Amino acid sequence: MLHSTENRIGIGIDINSVPVPSPEISDEEIIQRVKTEGFIAYGELVKRYNQRMFRVARSVITDDAVAMDIVQDSHIKAYKNLNNFQNKGTFAAWLASITRNEALMYLRQNTKEVTMGEEEQNMVNKYHLNQGNLQQNNQPDDILQNQHMQILINKHLDNLSEKFRSVFVLRAVEQYSTKETAEILNINELTVKTRYFRSKIFLKNEIKKHLDASDLNIYEFGNRNCDLVLFNVLTTISKL
Repeated sequence: MLHSTENRIGIGIDINSVPVPSPEISDEEIIQRVKTEGFIAYGELVKRYNQRMFRVARSVITDDAVAMDIVQDSHIKAYKNLNNFQNKGTFAAWLASITRNEALMYLRQNTKEVTMGEEEQNMVNKYHLNQGNLQQNNQPDDILQNQHMQILINKHLDNLSEKFRSVFVLRAVEQYSTKETAEILNINELTVKTRYFRSKIFLKNEIKKHLDASDLNIYEFGNRNCDLVLFNVLTTISKL
């Protein structure tokens, strides 16, 4: 479980000393420094991917606190298995696969999520398609910056069954390619395309043209939460 960062000075871990890596620094460079300089360097990967992995976990688990725990556990598992990450695609996709698997394992062990059946999904699809373009006079930026709209999107995402929700978050929000999404979810690319298409139809028609925008604020992960996960991950791996 996540714990407070108040005692970080006492055990010698200062998360404020961990920089946010610049885009010019590759994941592979950071991984190499983890191997040569020690576990603190892994904190840069935590900072780089906390938001993305939270969205991956949150697309499976409809509980923010549990999703945070899953992100933490996934980082720790990835750190333990860094030597196994060799020519397996991108680190982002590899970490996303670990995170998703951890989330699915949690579901199998702890919860029974109620999701919509095929018939219910079709009914909801028709309902939303019949609502019309309520925001058709809005410019794209206006809609993306509308906090109420973001809350609405989150609500609708949670009403999707997990298999559609996961594809949408990976493709539309996190911008993974169709191939990467298929690898993360262990399904074929045609299925990814089909589920992605259907998930977009499910959402309200007036925001459909904005679903691929990279700056949609879906399942936001605040700085405080990021620091909390970073501290707990570094604290745990320092004892390995």
